[in-house]
Amino acid sequence: MKSKSQRIILDTNLWISFLISKNYAQLDEIIFERKCTLIFSEELLNEFLEVIKRPKLRRFFSQEDTENLIETIEEYAEFIDVSSNVEICRDEKDNFLLSLSKDSNADFLLTGDQDLLVLEKFEKTNILKISQFLATQ
Repeated sequence: MKSKSQRIILDTNLWISFLISKNYAQLDEIIFERKCTLIFSEELLNEFLEVIKRPKLRRFFSQEDTENLIETIEEYAEFIDVSSNVEICRDEKDNFLLSLSKDSNADFLLTGDQDLLVLEKFEKTNILKISQFLATQ
C-alpha cells in the first residue's frame, strides 16, 4: 500500500535561506527523498517574489539562482486557492500561511518565524523548524 505524501508548506524565510546559502540539500531531501508535496499559494509566491527584490538581499544570490528556484517551485508545488481567513497569529502578516495550511490540509508548516513556531500546531498542521522536521521524519 502506498503511503500518503506529506503535505508541506515552506515559509518564505526558508526559501530565502536556500537562496543565500546555496545549500539545497534540505529542499532536495523534502522533495525527492521524502517525496513530500510542496504546498504553495499565490500569496506565498508573491511574498517570496517581493522579498527577493529587497536590495539588502539581492547581493547574496544571482538572478539565475532565483529563476532556478522559481522553476523548482512551479514544477513541484501544488498551488492552492485559499478561501479561509484565519486571524490567530500574533503577527497578522503571517495569518495567510495559517489560512493556506487550513485550506490545503497541510501536515507541516516549516518556518523559522517565532510568531508561527510559538503556535506549535494549527488544526492538523504541525508548525516546526526545518531542522526539527528533518530530525523526526
